[in-house]
Amino acid sequence: MYPLGTAVGKYTTPQNPAEIASLPLGDTVLNGTHVVDNNKIRKVPLLYHPDYLVEYAKNYQFWEIFTSLTTGAAPNLMENVAGSGISDNGVAEGIKGAGMLTVQGNKLIVTNPTFVWGFKTPYTVAVKTKDGIEIKQGNTTLKSVSENNFNNDTIPHQYKTLDEFKSWYNQSEVGNTTALDYSLANFNDGRNTVTPDKLKIYFGEGVIQDMQTHPPDQPIMAYNGAQVQVVISDTSTGMNYYSDLDNNARAYNANQFIEAWNNTIIPPHTSAHGKNNVSYVSVYDPDPNATVKWASHGTCPPGRALRDAVMGAGFPLPIGMTMDYTDTVSNYADLITGIVIENTGDYPVKLVIWSDGSTDGAGMSVIYAQVIELRP
Repeated sequence: MYPLGTAVGKYTTPQNPAEIASLPLGDTVLNGTHVVDNNKIRKVPLLYHPDYLVEYAKNYQFWEIFTSLTTGAAPNLMENVAGSGISDNGVAEGIKGAGMLTVQGNKLIVTNPTFVWGFKTPYTVAVKTKDGIEIKQGNTTLKSVSENNFNNDTIPHQYKTLDEFKSWYNQSEVGNTTALDYSLANFNDGRNTVTPDKLKIYFGEGVIQDMQTHPPDQPIMAYNGAQVQVVISDTSTGMNYYSDLDNNARAYNANQFIEAWNNTIIPPHTSAHGKNNVSYVSVYDPDPNATVKWASHGTCPPGRALRDAVMGAGFPLPIGMTMDYTDTVSNYADLITGIVIENTGDYPVKLVIWSDGSTDGAGMSVIYAQVIELRP
């Protein structure tokens, strides 16, 4: 009967691997996640495949042996319907980081990713009404909150403080919206959107911190499996002392710029801002020929180091910067959202920037910047 069963199998339409998935294709999974619905695996007459009993025994699948002998129908072997990243029991195994459930070569598999990134996307929003707000996810209204009931228990505040929310509310009009919580979406490997409640589970606390300190629509590296880090550009520049300017304020701005960009990871063929949890002070310029009397002086030296490192890596001139030496950051560029760096390479890069001095203007003499390529 075995040769007959083999012959029949050749003329039988293979089972669609998506049919046996216990989760939607594209979902993120971790080791130990049960990804195969064993009840949906096709069965064949045991007489056709008595060899399945041997395989069940090798894998300690005693329940399959029992049901096959008592019903005369044996479930197809897992190896025939599932591939890499899935055990003989239908559980995700042997993957590093967060894999993705998908189909490859007529088999259900779990990917073993090297780099995973998505984009910070609004998920929960507040819509202003005439007497408060509605909190919504997509077209679903979760709850309504009256204006006199705004507090940390009623308003999500992971990304926007209660004071920031109230400021938005007081300055907005009925129908205006503001984001309260974010998901990761539009992943590089095509996986499904990861909702806020799953982000820490799948990707860890560091991803939450990156999302909290970067603007919306920013690419966020969710999993970094780099084995090699290569410095592809290395620059330095001086931070001069100006007797007619407030050098302590300049040093503060320089440090804030360094903080905003240090350790920023930009995935390949994407663009990114620096962190948005920094602040700058205005410094008066007494030069009668100065076109801008108040500006965030002190940001140009670290901006110059970063610009030169980025362009030294073969990337284009960052948006919001010039090729000038002293006025590197455009006078009209917002320091949070107006500077954008594009990674035109094929690997993620990490930007590293630091100074060798103290926080006073005289001590911060040299600022360094590197572009580090992350490779598998």
